[in-house]
Amino acid sequence: MQGIRSIHLQIAKHEKEIWSLKGKITLARRLPAEILASIFEACILDRWTRAPLVVSQVCSEWRRAAQAPSIWSHIYINVDSLDPYKRTRLWLIKSQSVPIDITIDLRNYTGHVSETMSLLSSHRSRWRSFTLVSLHLSPANDVLRRCTGIYPILRTLCVSIAEEFGTIGGVVEEDAGLSLGTAFNDSPCLRSYIINRNVLVGSDIPSNITNLSINLDGIITVSLSITTVLHIIAGLSSLEEFSVSLARAQDTSFLPHRDAQHLTTLPTLKALTLIGQPDLFALLQNIHSPSLQRLRLMSSSEPIPVSHQWSGLMLLQWLALGNTSLESLELRDVDVAQDVFISCLKSLTKLRTLKLHDSEISDAVFESLLVTGHTLVKFVRDRSQMSARPIESITVINCSFVEDQDILDLAQFTVCRLVIDSNDYCRTAGCCENRRYRNRLMLRGFSIGMDQKKRRKLII
Repeated sequence: MQGIRSIHLQIAKHEKEIWSLKGKITLARRLPAEILASIFEACILDRWTRAPLVVSQVCSEWRRAAQAPSIWSHIYINVDSLDPYKRTRLWLIKSQSVPIDITIDLRNYTGHVSETMSLLSSHRSRWRSFTLVSLHLSPANDVLRRCTGIYPILRTLCVSIAEEFGTIGGVVEEDAGLSLGTAFNDSPCLRSYIINRNVLVGSDIPSNITNLSINLDGIITVSLSITTVLHIIAGLSSLEEFSVSLARAQDTSFLPHRDAQHLTTLPTLKALTLIGQPDLFALLQNIHSPSLQRLRLMSSSEPIPVSHQWSGLMLLQWLALGNTSLESLELRDVDVAQDVFISCLKSLTKLRTLKLHDSEISDAVFESLLVTGHTLVKFVRDRSQMSARPIESITVINCSFVEDQDILDLAQFTVCRLVIDSNDYCRTAGCCENRRYRNRLMLRGFSIGMDQKKRRKLII
């Protein structure tokens, strides 16, 4: 028995050694340091701010990989934490001299932010982006007033105010504006400005902004004037991308009038996104954007049984202003009458991409566009047989005009995808999983019965 116990001890010792050696040859231990650093940085971009500290405690290899300055370049400051100053100083030291992205969370503001802001200001030459999240307006303005000086590489500014209402009896308060008069007034590279608020008032936006995003998604009832929006964008002569979102608003008061004398011309605007109730689309009547290439209209209203004439008419009037250079048009939950829709398409001679999602477009419109499964097959086949560049891939998502056989025929000539592209809006919204096509094809055995060449080109 003593000999048996001795053998068991030896077995346990060897097993422990085996597990230790297996751990050393795992993929996580054999990855090059630069790949590990890229993985750690991806974790940080996914809002895991403590990633540099946690991964440094795994093993010596991970600790060495975690010393890359870029991993410490995303600085998250929670003023409610135990010692925000000490944590900020550690991140600044570890990041060495690389550009830094700063996020300040003021949702539990205690008023002790001056020391941390002074520390950050001493490194303002490295600021690449600055995000400010606050529960109320006053603490946010307190921080913004401290953001003075030169910021040579700052490119993105994002300000979010969570619980502010800013109106008394429907009138915006006088002190509801952001203190941007002196903040970031010397930022030559500043291009993107994102505003997340509950009210919109005119503010001093730097004239060199090219990407402006206004998100008023915090409340259900929104009272907004076209004049206010036009006043904000009128001074942005270099604006290239502009978006307004009222996604959660159910009761909006967006004045639907057209003022020809206050027509705002945005000569460099290339992308415009409007999300909200259909009356928000009245903004189109007052914007002349001759260089616009991408237009997205997304309605947040409840579906109605008949076509909504308003959205189509706004789009048609906008085209009448000379805005006919569109290459991409996306309508989401936007209903357009048949004659109006056809008139719009006839005006868009440069249109290359048309995206329709839950829009009550009649079958006659699709037939006039020749959007059917048989037409797609013929189009893809002809392109593959001609000297022109063939179609590399085609994606079919819940289209009643494309039958099962059409999908199999398409797979003969190109890659036919039945899954949503990673960049598609539906993927993040989770609205179109496309199970109907995929389940039907798999249950009927098409993925097994067809030849190997087809199977490689059909992505289910």
